[in-house]
Amino acid sequence: MHLVRLLRPAQGLGQFVRCYAQREVQIHNLEVMVPVPARAAPLIEFVFGHRFKVAYCARAALETSPAAVVVGLQTHRRLQLHFQEAVECFVILFQPTGLHRLFSIPMHELTDQNYEAHSVLGAFISRLEQRLSDCKSFAARASLVDEFLLHRASLSRGYDAISAAANQIVLRGGRERIAPLAHGAGLSMRQFERRFIQQVGVGPKLYSRIARFEAALDSKARSSTKSWTDVAHEFGYHDQMHLVHDFEEFTGETPTDTLSQFEMVFREQIKAMRSGRLSEDANGHSRLIL
Repeated sequence: MHLVRLLRPAQGLGQFVRCYAQREVQIHNLEVMVPVPARAAPLIEFVFGHRFKVAYCARAALETSPAAVVVGLQTHRRLQLHFQEAVECFVILFQPTGLHRLFSIPMHELTDQNYEAHSVLGAFISRLEQRLSDCKSFAARASLVDEFLLHRASLSRGYDAISAAANQIVLRGGRERIAPLAHGAGLSMRQFERRFIQQVGVGPKLYSRIARFEAALDSKARSSTKSWTDVAHEFGYHDQMHLVHDFEEFTGETPTDTLSQFEMVFREQIKAMRSGRLSEDANGHSRLIL
C-alpha cells in the first residue's frame, strides 16, 4: 500500500504553505519505487520509522534518507525513492516564496538539491522532528506545525510583488504572460527575473512551464474522459507533441506513464475528484503534485 493524504494549513498560513501531506507505505515482501518529477513547490519532509532509500540518476549507489530533509524546487526527474519497509512521512509543501519568506533562504541555492534539514534550518528542526514523531495522527502533526509556522509567519518577510506573481503563475496553471507580471511589479524584466530566481529558485519562464506541467497532469487526472489533446489545448501547448516533450523533460516518461504513477499515489483523491467530492479551490490548494 502506498497512500498520500493531504490537509490544508491553518487560516493565515495559506500564503506560505500549499498543503501538508502524509505518505504512508506498507510493504509486504516487495519494493515500491516512486520517481520524483519536476516540482514547483519546495518542501520539508520528516521521515518516521524505517528510512527509505534514494536513487539519484547521476549516482550508482543508493543513499538513505535523513530524518528531516529540505528539498528545493525540482526542474527535472533526478531521483527515485525506494521503499522496502513500512514508512511514514510528514511533508510541508510550500507556496512558491513561502520557504524563502519564513526562513530567509536564497531559493536558487536549493534548486534541484536536497539537504539534511538541521544543516539548513538549525537545531530547532531536530526538536520539531521529535515532537512530530510523538504525535499520534496526521491531524495532530498538522496542528503542531501550524502552531510553529504561525509564529514564524509573524516574524516573516512581507508578501511582495514577486510572491504575488509566482502565486498567480501557479493559480493560472502556468498560462500567465511574464511581461505583464514584471510590469505589474514595477520592475524591469531583468530585475524581475533576478528577484524571482532568488525568491522562487528558477526564472519565471521555466517556473511557468513546470507549473503548467503540474496543472496539466492534475487536470487529466480529474477526468477519466478528457484526452491528452484536450489537455494540451486547455493549457496552451502548441499541440500534443509539445505536451509530450515537456512531460519527457520533467518526468523522463510519457504522459500516460506519468499519469499511471500519479493514480497509484493519489488513488483516493483522484477517485474523489472524479466523483465530484473533491474540487479545486480558488488558491489551487487541492491540486495534486508528486
